[in-house]
Amino acid sequence: MDLSARFEFRHSTRQILFGWGVRAELGRLAQQHAARRCAIVADAIFRDAPVLHALRDVLGTAGSTTAAVFWVPPHEPDTAVVEACHQVLQSVDPDMVIAVGGGSTMDAAKVARIMLSNPGGVVANAGFDMPHQPHRSLFVGLPTTAGTGSEVSEMAVISRHGSDIKLRYRSAALPFHVAVLDPELCLSMPRQVTAQTGFDAFTHALEAHVSTAANVMTEPLSLHALMLLAQWLPIAVEHGDHRQARSACLLASMQAALAFNTTQLGLCHAIAAPLGAMYQVAHGYANALALPAVVAFNEPAMGAKAAAIAALLRAPSVRAGVAQLRQTVGLGGSLDALGIDATGREALAVAALKSGNIRFNPRPVDLDGVRGVIEAMR
Repeated sequence: MDLSARFEFRHSTRQILFGWGVRAELGRLAQQHAARRCAIVADAIFRDAPVLHALRDVLGTAGSTTAAVFWVPPHEPDTAVVEACHQVLQSVDPDMVIAVGGGSTMDAAKVARIMLSNPGGVVANAGFDMPHQPHRSLFVGLPTTAGTGSEVSEMAVISRHGSDIKLRYRSAALPFHVAVLDPELCLSMPRQVTAQTGFDAFTHALEAHVSTAANVMTEPLSLHALMLLAQWLPIAVEHGDHRQARSACLLASMQAALAFNTTQLGLCHAIAAPLGAMYQVAHGYANALALPAVVAFNEPAMGAKAAAIAALLRAPSVRAGVAQLRQTVGLGGSLDALGIDATGREALAVAALKSGNIRFNPRPVDLDGVRGVIEAMR
């Protein structure tokens, strides 16, 4: 590592609270910021869950009224969901917005809230380094999955019906002010969701670590996230009530996102995004389908990092370690099993090459290179 090299590091979340039961701090946060009207954006699976009732009680005790709750449907958020969420937030003019759920919920809340202070709609506000005006509300994220790390990134991803790519957002006004990481909220995750979201976090950590934009600030974060996930993700999948495993995976997910907020990602996410947009493949599973083939393509360009990652995975190569982890957590599969034919594979390759993540991949890749990786995913 060249300690004299120039670098950029971006981190906009003001505060991270971590610990079992730390969600009880929401009342204190509401009082500190004199938040009287609170809006909650929550994953629809929590509609009748005790956790939402408990959050309302905590806020009520602090003198904050829950003015509205918007339930995010159980699929990756699209423009219609974000528009509906925005209308609910706009109707109550909140002093505080709390997002409770996985990456879909947090991304929908991010974009819907930023639209409160930036006219033009969902599509007009998309883009990188947009000059968004901040909204006055206190913004708090409570992740219930250990995967996207959206609670600490400046980015959001929203699907657009009929498009082979997703709308991507990034600005300094987009992130949560406070990330409240309570591993107890992850106990409700089913085995398959734990595996898929955990593999998404693992992919974030790996792609951030070998990104062409990796630097002295991001590399320790991404490497530690890889170490935690290699050790604890299989245990979290097998034993969902294991406190140490749940804690480690949630911490790793956050650390990986702190890294990729600066480094961006790579070829795996460039392929996974259109897999979701075109074929409705769950994002974590899309990464699991692509990562072994992507690593096989990239490994010659990883340099000394390849040996370090392989050692963490206790494997002879990164490719072998990734393939083994994928099997261990039950995410084996292939494109052929999804019924994606030659025409579909070509469309997937063309869509992947449109991704902004491509330029951060450790090995340069053109259309033929993407085609080769996709063929290896069969």
